[in-house]
Amino acid sequence: MANMYNSDLLINIVILKRWESIMNHLLLELANTRHTYRKMINLYWATIILTVMLEYLIHRMKSGTTPEYFLSTLVLQAIGLAVATGVTEMLYRYRKVQSDDLLIITGIIYASSIIYINPTIGIVPAIYIFPILTSMLSFNKNRILLAFTLVLLCFGLLYTLTPELRIAMQPIHIIGVLFLYIGVTIIALSITSSGIELLNNLRQATEAKQELLVKNIIMDKLSKMDALTDLYNHKTFHEYLEKLIEQNERNQLSLQLAIMDIDNFKKINDTYGHWVGDIILQRVANLIKETVTPNDFVARYGGEEFAVIFTEKTLEQSHRLVEQIRQQCAMTLHTELDSQAATLSIGLQNYNKGEGKEALFKGADASLYAAKRTGKNKTVIQSVMIDHKGA
Repeated sequence: MANMYNSDLLINIVILKRWESIMNHLLLELANTRHTYRKMINLYWATIILTVMLEYLIHRMKSGTTPEYFLSTLVLQAIGLAVATGVTEMLYRYRKVQSDDLLIITGIIYASSIIYINPTIGIVPAIYIFPILTSMLSFNKNRILLAFTLVLLCFGLLYTLTPELRIAMQPIHIIGVLFLYIGVTIIALSITSSGIELLNNLRQATEAKQELLVKNIIMDKLSKMDALTDLYNHKTFHEYLEKLIEQNERNQLSLQLAIMDIDNFKKINDTYGHWVGDIILQRVANLIKETVTPNDFVARYGGEEFAVIFTEKTLEQSHRLVEQIRQQCAMTLHTELDSQAATLSIGLQNYNKGEGKEALFKGADASLYAAKRTGKNKTVIQSVMIDHKGA
C-alpha cells in the first residue's frame, strides 16, 4: 500500500502510462488500417457478384447475343477476378500482407475486365476511376500518380487492342474520359494533401503535449528532490508522512519513523572543508537508499539529518534495518577523512493510531537527541537506548 507514495514509482508509472497510451493509439491506427484493408477486399468480392449480375442483365437485353456465349464469358471473367482477389486475400490472411499497390493493381484488373467485356458501352471506361480512388486510401501522392499512370496505360492498351471500343468511343468520349481521370486524380491529390497536413498537425500537437508532459514530470520531480543527495526534500517528506499516517488511521498500515544524524558533521566541515562534507552526505544517502526496501521513503530532512519512513514492517524489522545502516556507516572508512568513519546517531519511533504526525516526529526526534546526548553512534527506540557503539 505504501508503494503508491513512492514518488519515483509514481513518475515511472506516469511515463509508462503515457507511452502505453501512445502505443495503444498506434495499435488502434494499425487496427483501423487492417479494418479498412479487410473492407476493401470484401468490396472486391462483392464487386465480382455485382459485376456478373449486371453484365448478365446487360447481355440479356442485347439482341443477337447467344446465352451460351455471354455465359461462358461471364464465367471466365468471374474466375479471373476471383483468382486476382484470392491472391490478395491469401496474402492478407496468411502472410499479413497489406499492400496498397496490390489493391490498386487488383482494382485495375477489375476495371479492365469490365471494359473488355463491355467494349460497346462508350461510358464504361469511366470505371477506371475506381483504382484511382482506391489509391487515395494510402494518403500517398506517389501512389495516386502511379495509379493514374497505370490507368492511362491500360486504357491506351485496351483502346488499341479492342476494335469495338474504338468504334464505340467517339473523340468527345475519349476527351471526356481523360478529363474524368485527370479530375479525379487532382481531387485525390488535393484530399491527400489536406489529410497529410492534418496528420502532421496532429502529430506535432501530440509531440508538443508529450514534451510538455515530460517537462512537467521532470519539474515535479525536481521540486520534490534534494539536489545534492538525490533524496526527497524536507517539504516532500512531510507531505508523504501525512498521507501515510492517513493510511495508518484508515487501514492499520504499520509505520515507523527514523531520524538519522551524522555525528560531528560540523567538525568534518570545519576540518576538511564543505566539499568533503558534501561527499560524506552523498555516500551516507546512497547507503541508506541501498539498504531500505522499495516500500520505504527516504528524505534528506535538512543539513546532516536524514529521515526514513518505514512501512509494512514491524518495529523490530525497522530496527534491524537502521542498525544495518548505522553499522555499515561505522565500518566505512573515508580517505577524505584520513581513513576515519562518519558515524550516525538514530532515533526510531513507532506510530500508534491516533497520535498524529507531530507526536510521531517529536518521539523520533527525542530518541535521536537521547542517542546524541549519551555518546552518539547508537540507535534509540522510543527513548529505549540500543547501544552498539562498539560496532
